[in-house]
Amino acid sequence: MPRGPAPTWRARKEPVLDHWIWESIQRAGGLGKHHPSTGHYADLVITGLADRAEADEYKRALHRCAFYLHRTGAAAVSMRADRPERRADGTYAVRFRVVDKTFAKAAVLARYGNDRSKWPYDPRRRSA
Repeated sequence: MPRGPAPTWRARKEPVLDHWIWESIQRAGGLGKHHPSTGHYADLVITGLADRAEADEYKRALHRCAFYLHRTGAAAVSMRADRPERRADGTYAVRFRVVDKTFAKAAVLARYGNDRSKWPYDPRRRSA
């Protein structure tokens, strides 16, 4: 007998933007073909977002999806998304780039040092 659908608390929050992350990787030549000195894959822009709230949600969704892809082992990537910008036609756009996880970790160490208590986010820190 087939199982039912996944429980609602396990469902990924919309919007799921994995296809945007994979497109950035593919435009750079594929997984592992990042820029040799920065670790960046291709820069992309999501345009046509109606308002600032939607643009902010897309920015958060990009980070969620990159984390999901890394956690599931699909791609060892991180995300760098700029602040949403307002276009001349009144819509918003989000410019982002996918970064190889090794380079992302090195950037955090270079900026904040080895002391994890000074990091803005420590993935090994226990939640309160």
